[in-house]
Amino acid sequence: MSKNLLKKAKKAAKSVTSSAKEAASSAKSSAKLHIESLAHSRRDAAVMWGMIEKGNHSTDEIIAICKEKGFDELLGEL
Repeated sequence: MSKNLLKKAKKAAKSVTSSAKEAASSAKSSAKLHIESLAHSRRDAAVMWGMIEKGNHSTDEIIAICKEKGFDELLGEL
């Protein structure tokens, strides 16, 4: 019986870490997806999208690029 409980605990721990990784990856892409959606209608978003579309940038990196370029309005939306 204790072996069974140990297996269940290991399986639960794996599912928690995998769901945390999925949440982190979706958080990274949310800023990128937001900029992509605005890129067709706003010039600042189009410039940012041109810089990040082929890279794998985190949200923090995207925010740093926005600050560097002076895109304060876009930065406020992220």
